[in-house]
Amino acid sequence: MPQSGYAWDCARAWFGRGVRISWIVTRRGVLRASSNYVATLTVFSGPVFFFLAAIIAGDLFRLSQFPWGFYLYMALSGIVHFALGRTWAYRSIQLIGATRSNIVISLNPIVTVILGMIVLQETVTPIMAVGIVCTLMSSLVVLVNEPVVSGDVLSRVKTPGKELDRSTLYKGFFYGTGASLLWGSSAILIKLGLEDGGSPIVGSLVAYLSASIIILPFSFLNKGYREELLHGDRNSLRIALFSGLTTNIAQLMRYIAIGLGSAIVVSLMLRTGPLWTLLLSFIFNREYESFSRGCY
Repeated sequence: MPQSGYAWDCARAWFGRGVRISWIVTRRGVLRASSNYVATLTVFSGPVFFFLAAIIAGDLFRLSQFPWGFYLYMALSGIVHFALGRTWAYRSIQLIGATRSNIVISLNPIVTVILGMIVLQETVTPIMAVGIVCTLMSSLVVLVNEPVVSGDVLSRVKTPGKELDRSTLYKGFFYGTGASLLWGSSAILIKLGLEDGGSPIVGSLVAYLSASIIILPFSFLNKGYREELLHGDRNSLRIALFSGLTTNIAQLMRYIAIGLGSAIVVSLMLRTGPLWTLLLSFIFNREYESFSRGCY
């Protein structure tokens, strides 16, 4: 239907932009607080946002109409994407900055493509295959050619992630690769859930609720995390909540787009994301980021 096609295009476009806006805000947040603090608060903001969205859309009153498979896949997608993937992604952003982590985390469409072909029987065109190869090469170029500094110079750097040594670069890429694997897998779970029948808004609500339930005990059983959550400064809290809001909107668009179209195509649309990250980072965070040739 025309409306579905238009909605799909809009959802894909705003998902990519919304994610990158949230990355810029998140970079600011992890400069003030730990990556766990920012990740946890953004996840906790999700159930509130999507509960209100479900009420407005009228989906909250249709919960009994959705099959159990829908709830199962959405719960799993939340644990994989938000509880695990987001924590790893934000740790990568904190260690090496948004422009560098952007390169490796954006490999997640490759995971989606492989799983989409195996699980969903979706197809890949020759142009998509070329794009996958180029994506892999770009990350290898950054890993090998990214300029680094010695430990003595690093000790005098005030902004974490702008200048870094080789070990920190590898560590950031490790967390980014983990986030990429997790985020790429979650798209398949979302597609399976929505094919089972269900609402993208309710699916998002279930995903965030399951992620919140998983991370809640770890957040408050660990003394350091608990103290930071309960006694963090207002500016850090404000940045984390704004990051959560932008991410929630982007994730809503993601669930809608995957429900309307191919998981592979939606994931590959994220390949425009690095351009948005570079542009927005230069405008708002240029003093905190690397703009070496590898990041381009």
